[in-house]
Amino acid sequence: MILGIDVGGTSAKFGIVHPDGTIKHAKRFMTAEWVDGDGFVASMTKEIGNFLKEFPSIKGVGIGWPGLISLDRKRVVLLPNIPSVKDCPIVDILKSEFPHIVFRIENDAKCAALGEYYFGKNRKNTFALLTLGTGVGGGIVLNGKLFIGGRGNATEVGHMIMSNGITLENQVGIQHLISYTKKRLLDDKGITSSLHEEEELSPKVIRDHAAKGDVLALDIFKHIGRILGEGAVNIIRVVDVNTILLGGGISGAIEFFLPEMKATIEKWLPAYYTENLYIGQASLENDAGLLGAAGLIMED
Repeated sequence: MILGIDVGGTSAKFGIVHPDGTIKHAKRFMTAEWVDGDGFVASMTKEIGNFLKEFPSIKGVGIGWPGLISLDRKRVVLLPNIPSVKDCPIVDILKSEFPHIVFRIENDAKCAALGEYYFGKNRKNTFALLTLGTGVGGGIVLNGKLFIGGRGNATEVGHMIMSNGITLENQVGIQHLISYTKKRLLDDKGITSSLHEEEELSPKVIRDHAAKGDVLALDIFKHIGRILGEGAVNIIRVVDVNTILLGGGISGAIEFFLPEMKATIEKWLPAYYTENLYIGQASLENDAGLLGAAGLIMED
């Protein structure tokens, strides 16, 4: 039995992960309440203790963090959303509290890739995963092993500088998608678009209008597809993968941005890279990070 933990800026999700990928006894805790209470690490340690007491057959705990991890995988070296955890020897603290339990930590996007590797429907031995949410994260599995890079923090694909001098994340993250849509609504007043009727915008709202054939919504996703295509070209050239999985909230609109994404890739890459290229939606949705955290224990 494995306890998986997916730490986020808003909440931390706990769950018992079984070998078939089912999650039982899931709980969610608000990050701000832990930070403002006894402190994030102390609160998390306490809740881990509660799980271990309730489920004594837990053999290990895997934790995914939205930040950079030390090469020895014992500390979180950069965590903007929870600054108090920065450089905290989290694994040593947990090990001293629970000496008979195995603890592993990893970046959350890499955990999501590991989750797809162990439990996803499109399981491959070699692939890249892009998480398209508030930011853009990345994880790469090469020949069945999670790739972490020379110092432990490779595949931060959201921070790639694109052809216009702006990072990938600052062009296709959720907030950018909304800001770009608002700008287009102001600039393209001559275009009849049902998006003008919306008080609040979200990836799902824009996708729903695209599904109805709204010209502006479709063009917005074409724009997103072109940028993602550029990013994919860089990834494919560097690590030579021919499977790319897309997760996160924006991936729900894959049918509308994938054609332009593929066209951009085919524009810049020879047939060697494109003839067997598969790009599809990741299958685990919001559970990928938690399942991948459990996968850290399965790596042993």
